[in-house]
Amino acid sequence: MPVLERCRGAMLGLAVGDALGAPVEGLKGGHIVQLYGRLDDYPDAAVAFRAKPQRFRLRGLYTDDTQQALALADTLVRCRGFNADHFRQSLLDLARADTGQPLGAHRGAGAGIAALVRADDEGLDFMAVAPASAGTGAMMRAAPVGLFFESDEAVLRAAIEQSLVTHRDPRSAVMAAMAALAVARAASGAWDRVKPPARLRELAEAAPEAERMLEREFIHLVPIAGMGRLGLAASGMRLLPRLPELPERQMVWNQIVAEANRQFPEHKITEPGQGFVMASGLSALFLGLTAADYEDAVLSAVLLGKDTDTMAAIAGAIAGARWGEEGIPAKWLRGLRNAKQVGLRGDALCAREAEGLKLKDLTAMEAELTRLEVKERAAFVAAMIAKGEVPPPLTDQQRDARRKPEEPKIGEAAPMPAPDVRRGKRQKPDRKKAPWKN
Repeated sequence: MPVLERCRGAMLGLAVGDALGAPVEGLKGGHIVQLYGRLDDYPDAAVAFRAKPQRFRLRGLYTDDTQQALALADTLVRCRGFNADHFRQSLLDLARADTGQPLGAHRGAGAGIAALVRADDEGLDFMAVAPASAGTGAMMRAAPVGLFFESDEAVLRAAIEQSLVTHRDPRSAVMAAMAALAVARAASGAWDRVKPPARLRELAEAAPEAERMLEREFIHLVPIAGMGRLGLAASGMRLLPRLPELPERQMVWNQIVAEANRQFPEHKITEPGQGFVMASGLSALFLGLTAADYEDAVLSAVLLGKDTDTMAAIAGAIAGARWGEEGIPAKWLRGLRNAKQVGLRGDALCAREAEGLKLKDLTAMEAELTRLEVKERAAFVAAMIAKGEVPPPLTDQQRDARRKPEEPKIGEAAPMPAPDVRRGKRQKPDRKKAPWKN
């Protein structure tokens, strides 16, 4: 299979997986099956979120997972390699696009992008405001690195470096390197005749080198709080080669959940699709490298539930590199919005240049798509209000009435709080639950 076909397959496979998982993000796998059965097309968000129309997603439109991958692809091609300043600026330009949304053109961006914007606006050190959690944001966008660079060393270095722009937990950086390396090996055809356990073993054996590179070249960018997390990702990767030996998929997920809880997560992990890089990230790698075809990889990721778009994007990029553009169902390619520009980024990464390709300006292109989704969401919300399925938004007076009373002045008695009554029953007061501890 031509390399160009694999490069296009990886980028389109990432975007298709992202768009398939986006409308059901956050739902449990069983709930998704109950609502849609076995998915065979982009899910209609109106089915799942009629009571929460503000969560509406435009069918066939990808999220920030793909947007950040496109930004990374543009940086690699235009700078002839990775340039942290160019990539950072691309993410900031998307965040400042005029769309009426808090993070501009970004669709569903997480805490890493919000912290990047805040640091730039207030002139702060990003380390001081960056979230400490090990999210999957760097892993989901890493595929272009695996398509652009030829040597394993260059792939690992660039994948780690692009992670550190927004995700400085060592687990996030190393797992991003693993995702990029998996795409690189799949796109080269090196794994075409290699069985899944051998692929997973080869990837796991590369993890310690990524850890050493991070510690050797980028340790100054790792927060002090993250120093104790060095080595954990490589330790977790050792689980992968043993998983294909298990007789049932449910046993695989149980093992991943158990491993994730040994990785010092912020909260207890109960499902393999939770948005922790050592849970959903491991799950996505497993599916991308063991699936029977592209459809199996992305649908299995979506039906795991929770972080559906990110898992399907990672698994879709790997599977797309394995089977190429032709391996992606034609109806999914037809239904993918902006498919032409996504595919052109695959062309550019393969050629390592954009000359002769009609690449649209990323910020303008994504801002237009975001405004379209905002418009469609507003129309859907209005329709649900008109049908009486959701209440209209609160007026300013209603919001003021719901606000807590001001603190009493010194010497004044505090007013007695009104009982919290709902449906005629006195409710128990809200209590903060103790955070889960390791």
